[in-house]
Amino acid sequence: MSSRRETRAATALLNTTGTAAANVIAARMLAFSNPATMLSPWHQSETRRMTAEKIDATTDGMQAAGMELAMLPARIMMIGARPASWTPAGWMNAWNDVAGLWIGVGNAALRPARNTAVRNQRRLSRTSR
Repeated sequence: MSSRRETRAATALLNTTGTAAANVIAARMLAFSNPATMLSPWHQSETRRMTAEKIDATTDGMQAAGMELAMLPARIMMIGARPASWTPAGWMNAWNDVAGLWIGVGNAALRPARNTAVRNQRRLSRTSR
């Protein structure tokens, strides 16, 4: 595992998630700000959808992070078992690889939220309320 690869993936995940979430919030604020359509069926279903999506993304993210955490000790032992890890330069590379594994846990936890935000961004960009 390369810590650079995980770091780049984390940067892309955070950027995509933040952009999509901001667009979704803006679209929903515009949709919910019209008092003439307050409590319409669309508003009620969108409110239920928001709650369900957040719970689903949280559950999926916790499960993905748990799976990554379950594999973490074996992966760390594999890094430590490499002969190069016991040289001064290899020691630093090994610690960087271990840091990349921890970043990978965060990436796994964030992916469901990113997928939900991007899906909502696409859906809400097609819908004008």
